[in-house]
Amino acid sequence: MKLRTGLLSLMMAVVLSACYEPTEGCLDVRATNFDLDADEACADCCTFPSLSLRFSNVWTYPDTIVSLRLDTFYVDAEGNPYRFNRIRLYWSNLRLVTSAGAELQLTDSLDLSIAEGGDTSRITILDDITLADINSRTETVSLNTLEPSGTLFQLQATFGIEDPTNKAVTTSVSTSHPLAPQAGRMNLGSDLGYIFAKIEYFQDTSSTDPILREINLYGDDFRRDLMLDILEPTPFIEGFNPTLVIEQNITKWFENIDVTSTDTTALKNSFVENLTQSFTLTSLLAN
Repeated sequence: MKLRTGLLSLMMAVVLSACYEPTEGCLDVRATNFDLDADEACADCCTFPSLSLRFSNVWTYPDTIVSLRLDTFYVDAEGNPYRFNRIRLYWSNLRLVTSAGAELQLTDSLDLSIAEGGDTSRITILDDITLADINSRTETVSLNTLEPSGTLFQLQATFGIEDPTNKAVTTSVSTSHPLAPQAGRMNLGSDLGYIFAKIEYFQDTSSTDPILREINLYGDDFRRDLMLDILEPTPFIEGFNPTLVIEQNITKWFENIDVTSTDTTALKNSFVENLTQSFTLTSLLAN
């Protein structure tokens, strides 16, 4: 009887093993589609997280901090009132630095054309460029693929766009890309390149038909490196999309600036010096 039971168990094991097929799936724990039940790693099936930047735009008064609003009047250093219409700015060359000193970059590439000296050529760049359109208290910008690991310590980026990308032919990329043609003109051609920041505001707030003024920052003199330490180092949660929350204190942009000044060069120089002091990397979220 024991012999028959043993033989039956052996036969069942052989039959079951013959019917079993291993399950393929993503076995990289950093991926959003990590499959705990998979037996074998699949070929190129892993989907890695996408990085987002969430700009939290604030205005600081002596006794309080409020969210930025486009329908509100503010005053400059001389007490002159003005109202924002729109704020847009380019960041590029994003790198995330971990507490161990590792540098994480976006992994997607972008093919585009550049124009220089009357000639056009094709190049491939790292697609780490974003255009933030500040028209509300918060603005979330989605970027590309990141393979996060470790503990976030610092965000490094460039305010503006570096060469040769700054000489891009705007129509050589998809219409949804930040480098594509934008309403209100954010590119001045291959000689001058992109406008790194465009600040539109109404100066004469008492008029029923106020005049729209602009501060446009472009060119090598206005490109700046940004290095933002996070307030508290935070580990990435593997398998989730990371969002960096950046507080943007618009008040600092306009410190010691007279919005009624007709000296646009002075306005630009003052503005860009204030700019790098206005950003704070407050937190890392996982979605």
